[in-house]
Amino acid sequence: MKKTVAIATIIAVVFLIGVVKPDTYAKSEIGVYLNQEVLEFDVAPYIKNGRTMVPFRVIFEAMELEVSWNAATKTVYAKNDTTEIILGIGQDYSYVNGFKRKLDVPAEIINGRTFVPLRFVAENSGAEVKWDGETRTVYITNVFKRYNLGDMVHFEDLEFSLESVDTSKEGGIITVRGKSNQPKRMMIIEAYDKSKRIASGITSEIKEGDAGEFKAVIYTSQDFKPELIVVKTLNKDRNVVRIAKYNL
Repeated sequence: MKKTVAIATIIAVVFLIGVVKPDTYAKSEIGVYLNQEVLEFDVAPYIKNGRTMVPFRVIFEAMELEVSWNAATKTVYAKNDTTEIILGIGQDYSYVNGFKRKLDVPAEIINGRTFVPLRFVAENSGAEVKWDGETRTVYITNVFKRYNLGDMVHFEDLEFSLESVDTSKEGGIITVRGKSNQPKRMMIIEAYDKSKRIASGITSEIKEGDAGEFKAVIYTSQDFKPELIVVKTLNKDRNVVRIAKYNL
């Protein structure tokens, strides 16, 4: 009788295992929301050395970056129209648009998935990333949101808007004007053309204009016609981060 019960139990367990879908997502104690929608992972986020580690591919693909993997060099790549990220496994640094960026914790592979510190995502995605310690939840918002001229952007304690983008008649000079609650704060203005060529300038306060106005003058080739403006600034940790895209 006991043998019969044991065999029946084994059969039941095998049956239950067999009906579990192979794409069932792992239940994570750490929740991740992207623009108010929950992200699901086949390998769950975790905390290491006080740092929240999240899956690289799922996060950045959800942000509409193209992700690729080089098995020979153990390097992961992510890119879109304005950003290129190169990250080596086991290294405590990465390259973002050619600039070297340090990681709090080296990237590592867990169950076939590349994990990076959440802070890396915050500093290099142009998104607002918040951690709720009580609920162990990550909130990622304003991911690659595109604005139109005149729209107000909020980042940390900064509020600003780009009001106009003018190209000189002869070409070669682009003047960007805007309004800000911190007109003296440095912002990097990058202009992209159809061929994804980049030209950039630094903002400065317009002292002769109305309070809160700034401008940036960008020098380019005469055939350069801007189609997209990207705004960057220093965050509270003194790292350069992208904070807005403006359609033209």
